[in-house]
Amino acid sequence: MIATITGAPIVYANSQAIIDAFKLANLQSGQTVIDLGCGNAKSLIIAAKKFGAKGIGVERSPYAYLNSVLRIWWYGESQNITMIYGNFEKVEKFLPKCDLVYMYLWDRVVKNLEPWLYDHIGPKTHIVSLAFQFAQHKPKKSAQTTNLGFKHWIYLYSR
Repeated sequence: MIATITGAPIVYANSQAIIDAFKLANLQSGQTVIDLGCGNAKSLIIAAKKFGAKGIGVERSPYAYLNSVLRIWWYGESQNITMIYGNFEKVEKFLPKCDLVYMYLWDRVVKNLEPWLYDHIGPKTHIVSLAFQFAQHKPKKSAQTTNLGFKHWIYLYSR
């Protein structure tokens, strides 16, 4: 509810769309993914289980945060995934060294986030956005997927 009032409602991408996003980004075992607004941590659990990646999730909705912590424990990924409660700024110190930033956020949030994110990512960090594009940067690659019954684009960005 808080996220709906102050930013964007929680909408979960389907598993195949998340997998398609990670494939487009060429996510590899041992790499680190940061999910901005991770909801129930589905993307991070997929990254760990299917791709062997480590994950950091940030979520400001108390309900979604607690749900994600429980789901990470339930799926046995507590050693591979770290959850942070709060705003995106709480992951600033991790952004320069992460391999991939995953986002499934509303259009206006993506556009507002763009300058801050590019100021904090490292030179080798990639960004993958499901459904929404940045305003100032052009994607390096893109691919179509089906999410929630609709065709969507996935966009891959880098420095």
